[in-house]
Amino acid sequence: MRRMVFLALVIVACASLAFAQAGGGIIISSDTQGIDCNLWDVVAGLANYYIVHIQIPGSISQATASQFSAPQPACLLATWLSDTTIWPVTIGNSQIGVAIGYGQCQPLPVHVLTMNYFTSGITGACCLYRPQPDPAVPSGQIEAVDCNNNLLTGLGICAIVNPDASCPCWATPTEESTWGKVKSLYAE
Repeated sequence: MRRMVFLALVIVACASLAFAQAGGGIIISSDTQGIDCNLWDVVAGLANYYIVHIQIPGSISQATASQFSAPQPACLLATWLSDTTIWPVTIGNSQIGVAIGYGQCQPLPVHVLTMNYFTSGITGACCLYRPQPDPAVPSGQIEAVDCNNNLLTGLGICAIVNPDASCPCWATPTEESTWGKVKSLYAE
């Protein structure tokens, strides 16, 4: 029960108000499949944080492009070095806004890019790191393009740098819910 309550709070705190977005989700992950939302900064050195375009309930399962930003949060005491990507069209970077074309229709998850950091080893626990909309996008949303060239909005999904017992990050599927069900968790 405690895990469900925390997970509900993380979803509300880390996601936009819409729980499902047709364009899928952009997650910062410790793996290239977008499965593990736990990130680490416990020793000084080079670290790779992966940005992955994932399918979420009610969203597309394939895409041709995405546009977002992932500016370093103030709580992450590290130095962003660069981004690397294999995709043929990449305009911008993760810190200021980036648009990435995948070259053709790709099944999700898609490893979009890798953020290369030099970590300090001193970031505190529970540092939330969430993808954001590219500031240059008029919609003010994370965007994705499906395989029929439709522009769709997406969801930024939180990762947690240095999670602990008070703020674990589980990258496991959650069951669909309503705001009423979330509120009922706190009913006395």
